[in-house]
Amino acid sequence: MIKEKLSRGELIKMILLALGGLGIVTVAIICPNLLQLVPRVCRSPYRSRIIRQAILRLDKRGLIIAQRTEDGWKIQLTKKGREELMKYELKEKHLKKRKHWDGIWHLLIFDIPEKRRWVRDRVRQLLQQFDFQRLQDSVWVYPYECREVLDLLRTRYHIRSEALYVKATTIDNDHWLQKHFSLKK
Repeated sequence: MIKEKLSRGELIKMILLALGGLGIVTVAIICPNLLQLVPRVCRSPYRSRIIRQAILRLDKRGLIIAQRTEDGWKIQLTKKGREELMKYELKEKHLKKRKHWDGIWHLLIFDIPEKRRWVRDRVRQLLQQFDFQRLQDSVWVYPYECREVLDLLRTRYHIRSEALYVKATTIDNDHWLQKHFSLKK
């Protein structure tokens, strides 16, 4: 049997994704819930020490708060940890591109107040990473279904009421958009 070895980054990614889905977690001894995500060959006692070390490294980096209690460990993601988790989640999400464009533009519109400028800037940066095109500072367009991205941004940055999703059949002078996305109706 070939033993799989997780890289440090893969293990950290698994831990953050598990915590992101669970929120605050109380885990017995060394996180049995996390061990279920780890490949079977990495569940030996020797490997559990590696997982415990990874958790302590994440705590030291300020991505989680890990506290030992009578029942095991209490682990909570910090704000910095949620940001790191967002990076992992967004890299795993890919917007589906169809062979043929249906002629519908998908717009994400947001109005985030000045006092939360860092959120606004981060949302813009992420939309650029997904290849959205800017129509205005807070109006972004994509030719295919992209509601998943909006839902993720709403959840992570608490912008549920500040963000809208619009489907439009026409945008004036959209030839530059069609060219950018290599579209044909």
